[in-house]
Amino acid sequence: MLFLDFLHSLQNIEKTRNFNVFKNYSLDGLSELFLYVQSKHKLKKPIRISVVGTNGKGSTSHYLASLLSILGYKTGLYTSPHLLTPLERFQIFVDGKPQVPKEEIVNSFFKNTILPDLEKFKSLSYFEFLTIFSYLYFAKENTDFEIWEAGLGGRLDATKLLYADHVILTKIGLDHSEILGNTKEKICLEKLGILTDTCRNLLVMDPEEDSLRTLIQNFPKGKTKTQILPLERKPTYLETNFLFSQAALSCLYPDLTPKLNSITFESVAKPRGRMEVLKNSPKIVFDPAHNPDAIAMTSAEFAKIHPTFSLLLGSLPDKDLEGILSQLESHPLQFLVLWEGSGFGTFPTLPESLKSVTQRIQREEDLSPLFQGRFPVLVLGSFRLYGIVAKLIQNTTNM
Repeated sequence: MLFLDFLHSLQNIEKTRNFNVFKNYSLDGLSELFLYVQSKHKLKKPIRISVVGTNGKGSTSHYLASLLSILGYKTGLYTSPHLLTPLERFQIFVDGKPQVPKEEIVNSFFKNTILPDLEKFKSLSYFEFLTIFSYLYFAKENTDFEIWEAGLGGRLDATKLLYADHVILTKIGLDHSEILGNTKEKICLEKLGILTDTCRNLLVMDPEEDSLRTLIQNFPKGKTKTQILPLERKPTYLETNFLFSQAALSCLYPDLTPKLNSITFESVAKPRGRMEVLKNSPKIVFDPAHNPDAIAMTSAEFAKIHPTFSLLLGSLPDKDLEGILSQLESHPLQFLVLWEGSGFGTFPTLPESLKSVTQRIQREEDLSPLFQGRFPVLVLGSFRLYGIVAKLIQNTTNM
């Protein structure tokens, strides 16, 4: 059996969206498995940083790993979801750039490390298995630092069992409300639940909301030191999150500050799939923004450079589709294309201001004309759109 074969045999809640499994979920079983692999394999303890939040955690995780690797530290990054292959979820950074592991190397490691105890892993979910596999893979790679991007929450997230030395909290927004709570305060509490007794520092991206700031400051944290870091607003959210990552590492390791400050935003590779230019003529830009706050920020950012543009939007059924649409009413959209293909949500009745420019599409081939027009196209709503759009662009280019 190969790594991907086994992985795809596991329950994938990201794909099924069957979040009811979390109602009685516990980390106890996975914790026992972590203890087992720790006792079986002699593992070096690197410095681990957990990143939790609703918006910005993916790009912040990327920049933390990039900066540390530029400074000469071998750094592993665990992230989710992926764009094209699950192998993207556990990468080693070299000179600031992520390296997707080769499938043959992963298969060899899977055969030697997992197959002898395969029965112990069969009951895990897709995300749980990837977490513990990446934990072992990074140990094999002898990492100095590891950056762990949490999944949905924190309190019941599999990455909590890594017992991070430091936790970084990014922006809190309303997402996965059916699991985490229907207010930002409840969601924030779930995210903070990732803290353990081993955590030395909690660094927080300034929430800019008094209720959240008070909650974070008063949350019982034991010996964990809390610092709320001011945000230096830049024209793009990526540069803002880069500077936040730089400031966070300076707080944790003051001796690194001079070297960190010498690294510019322009010199660091951007994370794939975040405001990524997929094509230049016409310009097609992809971002996975998938909740109202993130949609508002990315579309406004794009509109500053492109006064008139088209928007391709596809969201999963459990998202706030009405709230997402409400963020688009003020933009001078040439076209709004709502992707409602298999596995995606069906958008509700449109606001009046959007009806005349909107088209609903369910077949991939019907998207092609959008990428052959004169207007820039912004693609938002879901990581799952990345592969669809990339394939269509490739086919259009080869025509």
